Amino acid sequence: MNNKILLIVLVALLAIYGLSRLFSGNKKTTFKAELIQVDTAAVSSITISPRGEEPPFTLKKEGGQWIATRDALSTKASQGAIQSLLGNLSLIKTKRIAAKSKDKWAEYQVVDSAGTRIQVYGGGGDLLEDFIIGKFDFQQAPQPQQPMQFQQQQQPIITSFIRLSGENETYAVEGMQVLSMGQGFDSYRNKNLLKMKKEMEVNAFEYQLGDSLLRFQKTMDGWATDGIVLDSMKVENYLNVLRNLSGTTFADDFDELSAGQYPQQQLTISGNNIEEPFRITVYRDTTREKPFVIFSNYNPETYFASDSSGIYSKLFKPVESFQAE
Repeated sequence: MNNKILLIVLVALLAIYGLSRLFSGNKKTTFKAELIQVDTAAVSSITISPRGEEPPFTLKKEGGQWIATRDALSTKASQGAIQSLLGNLSLIKTKRIAAKSKDKWAEYQVVDSAGTRIQVYGGGGDLLEDFIIGKFDFQQAPQPQQPMQFQQQQQPIITSFIRLSGENETYAVEGMQVLSMGQGFDSYRNKNLLKMKKEMEVNAFEYQLGDSLLRFQKTMDGWATDGIVLDSMKVENYLNVLRNLSGTTFADDFDELSAGQYPQQQLTISGNNIEEPFRITVYRDTTREKPFVIFSNYNPETYFASDSSGIYSKLFKPVESFQAE
């Protein structure tokens, strides 16, 4: 009889303990080594709300092509930047729990208004992941004990802090993968001004400078223009720069409807395996801080801005620069 009473008391005590643990709010935090778990092949769109005053933007997959949209502006995204973002999502590994309560959010900058919020959606519009990237810590890696002449510069240790939306815990993540995920809208845009395939062989290009036309032609004897024999190596070096040329500053505020009122220059490139010649048009607007607005039929949705030392300087060269010394 006494054993039965003891058993009943023991069961009752265990039940009371279990209920107290359930409703006390002091649940044990589960450490998540794999903080972000998403099938990147199933991702259809990503919304990024950058820290600071930059408005949110969306990266959306449409017909196999990623589109970057912010407010009324939609443009083709850089496929390389998108693949890097998706790849980094799967590389986020938790190092430790940095804090377990809300009172540390501000310190680690994982409050909604202080961090960069990333929301990942699947094909059906389902929210797959929702997290906030907070501050970054940079610490110099300790030097190994070895003679000074053999010491090498160590890469800094980068620690980022992440909070999953709807949870209290702040996690520390070590590595470069999160650092690039906090970039703004422009970092995901297509910056290509020109990009030629390997099989494309340039055999002619011309400068339209106002009313004058200067044509460069590749002949059996090398490059020439207007009867002037040129240093073919210098011409090829110039063309090699153009084969993969990117802009840096966007000119989204340029009014293309009024483009005709500005002085223009045009570079046209043609050759073997180039079905449609590449055409780059430069408008000169002296009211702008960077007065050259550059447009290419390779990336017709985008205008770039440049000053005289930027990408503009790579497009047009004086004939003298191609002549032998």
